[in-house]
Amino acid sequence: MKKYIVFAYVAIILSLVVSCNRDEEPTIDANDKNSVTLKFENFFNGQAMYELSGVYTSSSSQKHKFSTLKYIVSDVILVKSDGGEVKYHYQNPDKGAYIVDQSEEAITHNFVLEEIPAGDYKQVKFGLGISPDAFVLGQEKQALFWDKAKTNGMNWSWASGYKFVNFEGTYSDALDKNFKIHIGNIGNPQQSKTPDVYKVITLDLPQVAKVRKVIAPQIHIMADINQFLSGKNKVVLSDDNAQAMHPSKSVVKETAENLSLMFSVDHVHNN
Repeated sequence: MKKYIVFAYVAIILSLVVSCNRDEEPTIDANDKNSVTLKFENFFNGQAMYELSGVYTSSSSQKHKFSTLKYIVSDVILVKSDGGEVKYHYQNPDKGAYIVDQSEEAITHNFVLEEIPAGDYKQVKFGLGISPDAFVLGQEKQALFWDKAKTNGMNWSWASGYKFVNFEGTYSDALDKNFKIHIGNIGNPQQSKTPDVYKVITLDLPQVAKVRKVIAPQIHIMADINQFLSGKNKVVLSDDNAQAMHPSKSVVKETAENLSLMFSVDHVHNN
């Protein structure tokens, strides 16, 4: 008799545990929305970057130090576990573009995506720069971000367009030579007949980002700035290439490709 009582007691406890576990997982309501934060953190070959104080060495043994380290991300797409996509202010730089600026006194740079529908998300996509399709909408339709980019030194004239990446600093053993690498399209590449250096990045998440009424996930994206000179294309700065802004320049095309491969997702916080 005592055995039956014990078994019954255990069964009740297990049912309560299962019930509690079920309660801990908020259900998906199609009408619910919350924010998703993309937390960008720049580092250099495993070494944390704090503001712009570090001296770094490339795989070609070239020392360099940054005085400016900025880049634009835009056109974020969150991909659900079932393959459905949520586009965040797509081709709308005023609301859907963000400038990552390493000079800010912060380790992470937070791009908050608001009003994201509840669901499980397995992948994030975004552009490095401003897409040609967004640019051709005209200056009036992106006046707010254009002014912000101007304030942050991230554009030329309207005819020339945005600086997708603005890396400046010094190099050489004595750090006495200047480099200035600005990556960006010349207006609309089809019209200007110039290379298109806008890049689309696709990152798989190590675990799903669960957007719920009470859960606002944070996706921690790491950017390895070592890829700038030491990525797929090995770049050695010199008097011949250290001042480059036109997308037809080899160093601009090579570093654009390198930087498109610098991103990875470290982890996801579902809280």
